[in-house]
Formats: sequence, C-alpha cells, structure tokens
Amino acid sequence: MPYQTLYLKYRSQRFADLVGQDAIARTLQNAVEQGRVAHAYLFSGVRGTGKTSTARILAKAVNCLNRQGAEPCGECAACVEIASGAAVDLIEIDAASNRGIDEIRELRDRVKYLPASLRVKVYIIDEAHMLTAEAFNALLKTLEEPPPHAVFVLATTEPHKIPLTVASRTQRFDFRRIESAAIGTRLAQIAQAEGVTVDPSALVLLARMAQGSMRDGITFLDQLLSRGAESLTVERTRELLGLADPDLLVDLLTAVTSGDAAATLSRLQRFYEAGGDMRQLVRGLLQAIREAALRSVGHRQQEEFGSGVGQRLEKVGRAAGRSALLDLWKGLMEMEPELRKGADARLLLELTLLRSMKADATSSLAAAPVVGAPGAASTASGPAAVPAAPGEAPPSPVAPPAAAPSVPPGTDLRWEAMKQKLQVSVASLLRDAWLAQAGDALVRIEFRYPSHLELMQKPDKKDLLTAAVRDVFGSEVRVELAAGEGQAATPPPPASAAPTRASVADDPLVREAMNRFDAVSVKVVPRGR
Repeated sequence: MPYQTLYLKYRSQRFADLVGQDAIARTLQNAVEQGRVAHAYLFSGVRGTGKTSTARILAKAVNCLNRQGAEPCGECAACVEIASGAAVDLIEIDAASNRGIDEIRELRDRVKYLPASLRVKVYIIDEAHMLTAEAFNALLKTLEEPPPHAVFVLATTEPHKIPLTVASRTQRFDFRRIESAAIGTRLAQIAQAEGVTVDPSALVLLARMAQGSMRDGITFLDQLLSRGAESLTVERTRELLGLADPDLLVDLLTAVTSGDAAATLSRLQRFYEAGGDMRQLVRGLLQAIREAALRSVGHRQQEEFGSGVGQRLEKVGRAAGRSALLDLWKGLMEMEPELRKGADARLLLELTLLRSMKADATSSLAAAPVVGAPGAASTASGPAAVPAAPGEAPPSPVAPPAAAPSVPPGTDLRWEAMKQKLQVSVASLLRDAWLAQAGDALVRIEFRYPSHLELMQKPDKKDLLTAAVRDVFGSEVRVELAAGEGQAATPPPPASAAPTRASVADDPLVREAMNRFDAVSVKVVPRGR
C-alpha cells in the first residue's frame, strides 16, 4: 500500500474532530440537524485551518444514510465514497488552474442534472479568489438560484478578492488561526498513534513554527519522522529543520545591539559553517527581537524560547532600547524581498546587521572636542589660528558664543546619535544648533538662527525631536529650545571688506535646497538701474 502523508491520514472526518473551529462546527451542526443547510457557503481563513476538511465533512453530513444527530456515521456507502474520493457527486475544483469562464460555464450546465448516487451534489471551489471577473459573473445566477439538489462551498485565503455580488449570495464563515497549544496537543496525539516518542518542547517548537496552520504543523512532524527519528528531542528538531539555537540568537542580538561587529561576524560564520539555514536564522532573529521588545516594556506572553532565554532577551531589550530594536527589526524585514529574488542570504544578513550598528557610525567622534557652538573648533589651548593670505591682515579670531556652556565628556556622541534618529528635514535644523545643557532632567538646545528655532518649535517637528532626545538621553528628560545669546549677529567681516547685505542664500536650509535641486541664485535688477 502506498505511503499516505500524515495530514491526509489524520484529516478530520467529523465535526468533533475539527480543532480550533468550535463555533463554526456548532453552527453547521445545528444547520444540518434543523434542515437549514444553505445553498452556498464562503469559507475564508489562512491556509491549513480546516476549510476544505469542513466542506467535506458537510458533504458527508448532508448525504449520510445513517447520520447520528449532525455527525456523519463514516460507515455508510455515501460516507465511504466521499472519504475515499470516489464520489462522483462531490466535485472539487481548483480555481487556481480552472479559473476561466469556460470551466464555470461547464459547471453551470452540469449543475442542473440530478446526483448520480448521493442525495445532494456538493461543489467545493478551492482558492475561489483566483476566478476571473468573467467567471464570477457566470457563476452569479447559479449561486442566486441554485437547484435544490446542489450545495456550493467557496474556500479562499483572500476573501477581500471575492466580489461583493458573490459574497452576498453566500453564508460566510471566517476560520481563525489555531492556537499553538491546540496544535501541540494534536501533534502529540498523532505522534502517539505513530509510536514515536517526542519531547514536549519539540512539539511546542513545531506548533510555534506552524503559525496557526494545523496542516503545516502536521507536515513538519511528518518531515521529521520521514528522516528516521524514532525519538525526537528539541535539539534534534532544530538540527533537522535548520533552526538556530535560542542561545545563539541571544548572543547574536547582544553583539549587534552593543555594536560588537567582530563578535557578530564570528557567530554568523560559525552558524554558516555548521550548515545552518540563513533564512531560518533571520526568522529566528525577528522572533527574538519581538520578544525582547515586548519584555522590555513589561509584557509577558507564552514562553517562546524558554524562561532562561526569555530573561536574557529582557536584559538585551532594556539595554538596547525600543528604538534600536525596531530599527534592527525594520532592517531585517527589508531583507525579505531581496531574499525572494535569490540574493546571497549570508552576505545580505552581514551587511544588514553591520549597518544597524549605530554605535560604529558615531565611534569616530569619540576624540572630537566637546560640542559647542557651530564654528567653535577650539582646543584646550585656545581657538585654532587661520593663516592669512599674503598681503592681507590676519582675520580676527571668532570666539564661540558665550551661551554654549561646557557639557560632560561623551555628550557629543549622544548628540550625534540623537540627530541620526531624526528625519533629514528635522536634523538639518540642528546643523547650526548646539547642546547647551544635558542633564538627567533637562536637555537644552540653542539655535544660532531664529528662523531655525521657529521652525523647530512647530508641533510636528518638536514632537519628533523630543522623541529622539528621550530615546538617547532618557525617557524622563524635558526638552527646552532657545535662541543662543548673540546668535543674531554673524561673525564680523574683516575691517577692509565693505559692508554687505545678508543674502537669503546664506541660510543653511536654503543652501541645502539649492544643492538638492541643482538650483542657482539669480539676482534680479529692475530695468533702468
């Protein structure tokens, strides 16, 4: 006898066998018992949640010769024919490959004939959203006024693609994702029936990987059993499925969020040389980032990786901060389209993780002087001298504005890190601003140009600035914006130069806009002057 896959072998045969769809099962049972079975149903939900199995059970229930309440007996000729796939009056149509108007016209012509052996003809149209608009139009009249001996069941994973004119002629049932606990219980029953010993932690891992799909969970179990494993441990399960060890995920996430590029690349290298699947590593990292972010804000849920790993992830989340975790998560998510195009997963992951290390981007600023006013390139011995051109008087040294007091060492790194978190349009307003005060309770930023201060005080920009400041300096600090003392006056020109009028093109924002759009400054002179 040929081998039968587990998801077909253990497919639900009665309403009581359906897992995770109790409300739908009860409703259909009541309809069968009361003789109120509708002529058309729309079953929607993600893959593997029991849509087609429920349709087949309904076909058994309306045709069973020895029905017990609403449950089919499973032993009469009608039940046996349907279960074996030999029933000519149970017509299953794959709309993905039979989506044209010709196929639907043929269905419409045949539906008027009486059943050959069963009481009721049942048409199951799988992936119904794949039908063309013309095919849906051809099906409309049949769904509106079907013959009394026919029942239609449309199954789809994308109900929003079903035309409203079709959906309104059906009774819709939405199949929920199945809980991981229910999937794990069902997998344990199947493993026991197959005579295989499975570690409960391995079943939890398989149920989590199924992501609400019972069929996927059973397929994963079948995949493991087909490799000759009579006793499955969680380590063996990870090895066979190419999954990353949770401790490796935590170590890798710790290295990335702390900016340790060498440790990050070293762990990726060991995982790759051990034969690990980089795509599975990306999925594992996304789950680890999610749990770290949730735990960092005090949210607890069912253990994904175990209590010990969960506590380590909580420490990583609190140390890195939500902003860094979300940036890393976004970078990994942006990898997905490139992975689907066949890009080198290892190279792409290395570049993504290195790019997310914001600490590396600002480490070169460690030797820079303390942040002061713009243009104040002073050292401990005083301002730097600018050599004068031959024949010219040396320019007067420009002292930094008095309103920029010194701040503790290291504040410059936080200032640059804070600006990197802002949009370009907001960060550009800080180009000629400086950090006047950075304490545990107050962060004061002063601006050289009043126009920049005015723009930054607009609610949308100030909210973005406040969020970035609190991400870097602490969630409790108050942000204060002010004009720097004496900032309205620009540095005095050399004595020999004639006084000139300030041009709007000197504004840094205007210069940036001109550079971006390749614009030039044009002087307009009225005629006659």
